[in-house]
Amino acid sequence: MSLWELSAAELLERTASGDPTPGGGSVAAVSGALGLALVCMALAVTARRADAAPEVSALLEQATRRLEALKVHPDADVAAFERYMTALALPKAAPEQKARRREVVQRASQEATEAPLAAARDLLAALELAEQAAVLAHRSIVSDVGAGVYLISAALQATLLNVDVNLASLPEEARAGAQEVRQALASEGLNRASRATHEVAKRLAPQVAP
Repeated sequence: MSLWELSAAELLERTASGDPTPGGGSVAAVSGALGLALVCMALAVTARRADAAPEVSALLEQATRRLEALKVHPDADVAAFERYMTALALPKAAPEQKARRREVVQRASQEATEAPLAAARDLLAALELAEQAAVLAHRSIVSDVGAGVYLISAALQATLLNVDVNLASLPEEARAGAQEVRQALASEGLNRASRATHEVAKRLAPQVAP
């Protein structure tokens, strides 16, 4: 069953249970999607106003498409984790079994690293859209953009922890490349979130009459 088919109460209960899924990556992905949904809502409200900038509708369309991309990642995280656990459970008594298990575990580790990197890329793209929305959304609803930015940013950084936990299982030649990509995504995510939240704070500051 897809995590999106659960009610909010069911998702909360399953997350708090002793079941390892949904774990940090899945919950982060859900949180990031909800963050972008807030940005979409702020843009949709703004687009209905007569004084909306012409760019708002185009930005809303981009954000809606990106939201569809983000919806893939919670279930992808669960699937990657389950494949990794299946690989670990392979027999390893005989030498040929050990070799086969090592190969499957390494492949599953690579997939479990690529899944959060893919999620982080989509979350970074969502932050870019939120940064634009912080400028274009109407002031009366820009606080929702800010809330969305915080959720997306936290989701991105949390997602990258799933890269960290799998790095040691990667072959040495793949480890450095994954770590470099991970650091670049983390850094750019922090930069974009900082700019977006600064813009939101500036627009929410009390207006002083001349």
